[in-house]
Amino acid sequence: MHASEHSSSHGFAPASGRARLWLDLRDPARARLATVELAGGKASNLARLVGLGLPAPSAVVLTTDAWWFFLERSGIRKKLAEALAPLKDDPAAVEGPGERARRLILGAEMPAELETEINRVYGDLTAGGKQPLAIRSSGAGEDSPTASFSGMLSTVLGVGSLDAALEAVRKCWSSGFNSRSLRYHARMGIDPNGMAVALIFQTMVKAQSSGVLFTADPATGDSRTAVLEAAFGYGPGVVSGDVTPDLYRIDKQGLQIVHRDQRPQEHYYAAGGQRRQVEPGKRVAAKLTNEEVRTLVTYGLVAEKELGAPQDIEWCRGPEGLVLLQTRPVTGLEKMSLRQKKYARPEVVIVRGIGVSPRVGWGEVHIAADDQILPEEAAGKVVIVRRLTQDMAPRLKDATAVIADEGGATSHGANILREFQVPCVVGARYGRAVLHDGDVVTVDGWRGLVLDGIGPRVREREFGPEHLVETRTKLMTIINVPESAEKAAGIADGVISFRNDYLLLQGGVHPNQLLKVGKGKTLTNSVAEALLIVAGAFGDKPVWYKTLDAPTDEFRRLRGGEDEPLERNPLLGWRGIRRELDDPALLKAEYEGVKLAMEGGCANLGVKVPFVRSVDEYEYARRVAVEAGLRPHEDVSFGASIETPGAVLTIDEILDAGVDFLSIGINDLTMCCLGVDRESERVAESFDPAHPAVIRLLEELMEHARGKTFVAAAGDVAQSPRLMEELLRLEFNAIGISLPYLGTMRAQVARMEAG
Repeated sequence: MHASEHSSSHGFAPASGRARLWLDLRDPARARLATVELAGGKASNLARLVGLGLPAPSAVVLTTDAWWFFLERSGIRKKLAEALAPLKDDPAAVEGPGERARRLILGAEMPAELETEINRVYGDLTAGGKQPLAIRSSGAGEDSPTASFSGMLSTVLGVGSLDAALEAVRKCWSSGFNSRSLRYHARMGIDPNGMAVALIFQTMVKAQSSGVLFTADPATGDSRTAVLEAAFGYGPGVVSGDVTPDLYRIDKQGLQIVHRDQRPQEHYYAAGGQRRQVEPGKRVAAKLTNEEVRTLVTYGLVAEKELGAPQDIEWCRGPEGLVLLQTRPVTGLEKMSLRQKKYARPEVVIVRGIGVSPRVGWGEVHIAADDQILPEEAAGKVVIVRRLTQDMAPRLKDATAVIADEGGATSHGANILREFQVPCVVGARYGRAVLHDGDVVTVDGWRGLVLDGIGPRVREREFGPEHLVETRTKLMTIINVPESAEKAAGIADGVISFRNDYLLLQGGVHPNQLLKVGKGKTLTNSVAEALLIVAGAFGDKPVWYKTLDAPTDEFRRLRGGEDEPLERNPLLGWRGIRRELDDPALLKAEYEGVKLAMEGGCANLGVKVPFVRSVDEYEYARRVAVEAGLRPHEDVSFGASIETPGAVLTIDEILDAGVDFLSIGINDLTMCCLGVDRESERVAESFDPAHPAVIRLLEELMEHARGKTFVAAAGDVAQSPRLMEELLRLEFNAIGISLPYLGTMRAQVARMEAG
């Protein structure tokens, strides 16, 4: 909104009387005028705390109108738009436009009228310069549920003079156009020309201790538990990760401290950012009393209730007691609730994508040239590729983490890296543009974040049988790498899908090439050997072998794959059982491998026919199995993978043909139902396996199949608690969960089943 469009108002009115340059947050009645558009997200949230009667330092907001006023009166508004214009054609090329924009802001003359106003408010807040200020950026889109701008906009502490205040104003304004902020604008689809940064002028508290309060556990998503961090000195030591704070977990219902992790502190940060030593006799002292801990949580509960969401609150304790500095909603808790780790270190996000392998790793960046990389090049590195494919994944098993600029949440390559326990983020889009060889980053495969520097306080915990709870619904798992079966067998109720794509493609040779040169037995033996490992580990628990289901683009990269067709969308093309039925020699070789494994003592095997489009395909696949020497439904279970709406709507025909089980491929079913490529990062937000249309299909299927055969759901179920609730409501016999999620999902399913 243009500055001149506002009329004069309460609070500090500008000399012109035409714009609302200031909002006074010291008066709760006037604080209610602090809208997001006028005061920015951070100031608006702070005003709401004031309105609730919670303690906060005296503060006045220099509004977004003041920003537009500055642009107009200094004469740089048009020049700023011209500096940012190249971003329309190339949103990733932020360095040049950002530098020009910041130079304009820092070099423009401050309008005399605005300088007079800042002088007046500075003198009033500081009692004539006797008390320092904190000047905090408050972007119009900052600290919202959809765009946090976390760590991107500046805060200046210890402002002790008018000149320092004017310098801090320019610094905070210009921070809206730093490289990270502009990249974030591009990722969020926000026009940087609309960036308006309000500023909070806040009296500095002489902080004896400070920290952060989360009204829901950010590590587990547990809404019953508040988490509090506390350290001596001012907040930058905590939020930068340079100081390890005391950690408290508090039961919100009874305000009982259920966990305390008290750490010695050797240094702290003063108001001006100076690092100072803690007196030796105080280093092991608590930063808060138990009563102060409970008081802070009580404040947080008031804020959470009135603001309608869990809150992330910065606080400090000074001579006048506890005060709240700012608050923002905690986002992403639905996904956080699936974690098996603690990640307490505040972060600076460089790149954001889709977390597909629930681990955290860090190290030096290595950018793979044209996606060609040798295993020894990847070892110990954070590897960045354009697209992660399942034939590439085995070469990355010794990487500390993997970032892929392309790809979506259901990447086949990510399935393999999950089993190798390699952290992975896909759909990052800007990884290769923003990062460079030798940069040091942390990759959070839970939330899909690439963070600046190393995360020294990351800890993960494993789940073994001793930690598990029983569930009525069977929880099976997916196996890509046979070596992971032994670990999985102790915590899974069976294998919903033993995928052979990794097995048959890892050699880099097209399977049909092996058949052409008379090496079909090599394929058969590799299937048999892998099944002996997996089925042997699982004992009498079912292991369903899924025949080859790779799309043509992955075959084309193999030696001998030059004849593969070029398809516009391979995921909807020549794949699944249709491909092998067109040339059943490979399918027969796989079935012969199953037969060898059975002869080796594997009595728990089943065969799953992938991506069944019609009953004719299923029956044809079963005839090939008979020709290979198998006896479906007698000595080996035989079932169908239902992954298209057409198969759901003709499920009676498939049931009548005879199936020992149905495996519902949620990822492909969602893709086909919603028309959303499941591996495209550009439409990832529209890929919703809990979409009402997908649920309608699942309801239709269970209405016909319930009680007639064993029905299981496979896919990235762990990523969607809403979908899990629906599957339990529909009484699926089993649900397939990726191995890294199994421990936490067992606990969640048990809670859901208990009501």
